[in-house]
Parts: sequence; structure tokens; C-alpha cells
Amino acid sequence: MKKSTLKFLAIAMIFFMGSSVMAQTQYTVTFLVDLTTSTFDPATDEIFMSGSFADWAEPGSDVAYFMEPTEVGSMLYTLTVTIDSGEVQYKYFSVPIGTSSWDGGEWTGTDNRVAQLSGDVTFENVWGNRPHIITFNVDMNNADPFDPATDAVYVTGTITIGHDWAQPGTIAAYEMTETEAGSMIYTIDLSLYAQEYAYKYFRVINGEASWDYGEPVASDRGVLVDTVAAVIDNVWGDISGIFGEPNVFTYSMYPNPVVTVLNIGNTTDVSQIDIFDVTGKLVKTVEVVLAQQVTIDVAELQTGVYIVNVHNDKGVQTSKFVKN
Repeated sequence: MKKSTLKFLAIAMIFFMGSSVMAQTQYTVTFLVDLTTSTFDPATDEIFMSGSFADWAEPGSDVAYFMEPTEVGSMLYTLTVTIDSGEVQYKYFSVPIGTSSWDGGEWTGTDNRVAQLSGDVTFENVWGNRPHIITFNVDMNNADPFDPATDAVYVTGTITIGHDWAQPGTIAAYEMTETEAGSMIYTIDLSLYAQEYAYKYFRVINGEASWDYGEPVASDRGVLVDTVAAVIDNVWGDISGIFGEPNVFTYSMYPNPVVTVLNIGNTTDVSQIDIFDVTGKLVKTVEVVLAQQVTIDVAELQTGVYIVNVHNDKGVQTSKFVKN
């Protein structure tokens, strides 16, 4: 075979491989915006999107970003596009039919909707529901073990918009950074809408994504976002309860200490029970369907203290038991 032919094949292979890699970094994203509370008039106006994925094209200037109602007469408008992975910023605009303009945005100013893409996803928004920048800080000084040389700190929960409870280590945008070298206080800014969120901090060791190294308390943290901006200061492992309320365990749990079978009573409103060890590692999950009492085989668990996380329609209740 001639050298020129070999060279051509090599170039073609590199091009093909490069194209494949590029294709793997693009995702199908569907945007939905509810216009019910807006002043939008479909008889005179059209809805367009603009954003980083559109090179911030002026709304109305590119039909590729024209949104349509999900059905005739609906005030729910939609658009599906293919976007590269990573951060995407965007905003919705109302534009007089046949024109292009920046004047009809959801709000004035350059603060935009922000999301992280790591897979196909649908974003459901309400016109004018403006996101706020919330700063999360966590003090890692009492985290043991923790080695800044090998460990990263991630935050996850319903705050990972579009990817609820994204596995720690899978989306780099949710890795926290140290406020200053040696401080052991880690921080991150997130763009969040006004509502309640659940979240938790995790260690990621040597870059390996894992659920195994969460805070050593089973209940999730909670925050109500209702201000323009806020700073949330936390200490690793110090969780008071769900959405800032004191944690009260209203279920009967026996025997405690336990050897083989743990009983949890009055569980008719319970959907799931999780058991964690003191490192925060999930060791057992039980799905519950309309049961007055749940029996859990814990015989195989190692001797030690465990945390029970009981889920119901109001949140999570937490307690502890000792395995002998």
C-alpha cells in the first residue's frame, strides 16, 4: 500500500474519531416555558429563545429559536435543540410578530437562567421566575478523614437543576473550591429559582464519582430560596433536620440495640427507608407500600451505629440504632 494511501486513512480515522467524540458531548434539550402569568398575546407576539447555545442571537432574528405552543391555544411553549455539554445560559423573549428585538425579555438585566448539561434533559420554566445566586459554604475542618490533596468536595441534591441528585463527581460544575489555601472552607455559587431545595455535601476521592462518602448524617439539608441573593454557611456533618426544622422521629423502632431484625412501626405513610453507616455510606434501602410495620434484616451489618432515614410525603425523619 502506498504511503499516501496510509496517510489518507490515518487522517480519515482521526477525523472520524474526533467527530465521534464531539457527537458524544452534545445533548437533546427541551425547553418549556409557561406563559400563563405573562402579558404575552399570541395574536400579536411570538416567543423566541436566546442564549449561549444560540450565540445570543437577537430574539426574532433566527427561526431556529422560535418557540411554539405545545398544542393549539396552550400557553405552554416549547423548543427542542441540540446543545454541547457544560454550562448553558438562556432567556425567553416576547417579540412582535415579524420583528426582532431585545426589548421583550422576561426581565431586564444580564442575569440569565443557568443550567449544566450532562445528558438529555427537559427544563420546565415559568415566565419571569427569575433565578437568584445562592452561595453555599461548608466548613470541612471537622471532616475526618479528609485530605485536600486527594479529596474534592461536591454538593448535590434538587439544587442540581435538570439532574436532580446528580452523582457526586459526575458534573464538574458542582465541585466546590476552597475559599483560600488551607482554610478548609469550600464554596460554590449556584443559580436557583425561588422554591425549597434539598441538598447534601460529599467527598469525591481521587476523582472517582461515588455516593459512598457523604456527610455522616442521613437526613438531607434544606434551604428555602426566596431572596435576591443569599449565603448559606454549613459545617460538614452538622444537620439539624429537613428544611431547617428540628428533626423529630415519630415512628416506633425496636429493638435497639438490635442483632438480626429491626422493626419500624406506624409506617402507613412511609414510602422508603434508608440505612446509612456513620461514614454516610448507604448500606440498605427498603421500599414500603402501605405497610403498618416494616421488618428489616440487619444481620449482615457490621457491629456499630447506624442511621435510619424514613421518607414520607412531608420529607424525611431520622434516627439511630446500634447493631450488636
